Amino acid sequence: MKNQIINRSYQLLIVGLIVVGSQSVANFVMARGGHGEGGGMHLKMLWDLDLSTEQKAAIGRLLPAYREEKEALMEKRHVARETMRTLMTADTLDETGIREASRAMAPIMEEMAVLRARFVFDLKDILSPEQVQRLQARREGARDRRHKHRQYRQEMMDTWLQMPADDSADAAETGQ
Repeated sequence: MKNQIINRSYQLLIVGLIVVGSQSVANFVMARGGHGEGGGMHLKMLWDLDLSTEQKAAIGRLLPAYREEKEALMEKRHVARETMRTLMTADTLDETGIREASRAMAPIMEEMAVLRARFVFDLKDILSPEQVQRLQARREGARDRRHKHRQYRQEMMDTWLQMPADDSADAAETGQ
């Protein structure tokens, strides 16, 4: 019995470390401009294109307007997400409020998608055809990595859900 509890504890510890590690990696990616707050074009994607001095200067002239608009949209999105988060964590379920908050967020997300597409479209005027192909290949690779990471997180959740519950903890909480 004691060995089962110890083995169970080790299993939970390992699953917990994997989940925490996965979350830490995801947070690191978000902080560096991955899918999330940064979004859009990553420095590494541009760095690997071996841009000329003229290309870098042209991108430097292109960025300020996009950054300004992106920051304004991100602030609107932040407010909308806070409203959504408040509704989703409330003591009572307000489906109508959540639907309205979701509809309010949709135009912001739409504008952000258009802004990213406009930036990439304008960037293509600066890059050579070969650089555009390399950029598209890198973006597809990033999309594939995000998909694999999402699948991995889902598999970890499924594994955790299939593990037997620690009944001794439940019994201690109920006083049995």
